[in-house]
Amino acid sequence: MRHGFIRETQEIKYLVLYCLSFMPFAVGESDILDMVLIDDAFGYFEFSEAFAQLIETRHVAVVDTVKEKEYILTAKGYDIIRDMAGDLPLSVRDKAEKAALRVVMKIRRDATLRVGHTENEDGTFTVQLKICDKKTEHLGIDLMVVSGRQCAIIEDNFKKNAEGIYRQLLLLLSGAKM
Repeated sequence: MRHGFIRETQEIKYLVLYCLSFMPFAVGESDILDMVLIDDAFGYFEFSEAFAQLIETRHVAVVDTVKEKEYILTAKGYDIIRDMAGDLPLSVRDKAEKAALRVVMKIRRDATLRVGHTENEDGTFTVQLKICDKKTEHLGIDLMVVSGRQCAIIEDNFKKNAEGIYRQLLLLLSGAKM
């Protein structure tokens, strides 16, 4: 048996709209899921049904991007939240706000990371790893590796641990004690 307050489709829709109201930009479905699966009272299938209805009724707009579809709250969605946000329990609203902040921070962090690889003429690969902001590249590393699988592992580990790798590299190169 599930615990939590949000069970009905209408409540799930309010929660989705409430979470999207904190987003300063369009976000992917996985980010929305990250924000709304906080109450432990509903799962993916209930979310999926409610979310599809929000798109159909134009409370949420679909934004096609190069990578994936992203979603943003429409004026119609804001109107609903302005009128109905109080219907969500305070504890759920608090969790939703924290989850939205966490998602925004994650998206902004991910936007500073650049990873990719190219295959070389000799069959090896060069992996490119970068940490950048809008104006400056803070770290750039090109590594030669022997397989595509190795590329994927290195890229994934860099995405997960970029700040730690940066710190460790600074310590190592500056001769500081670790």
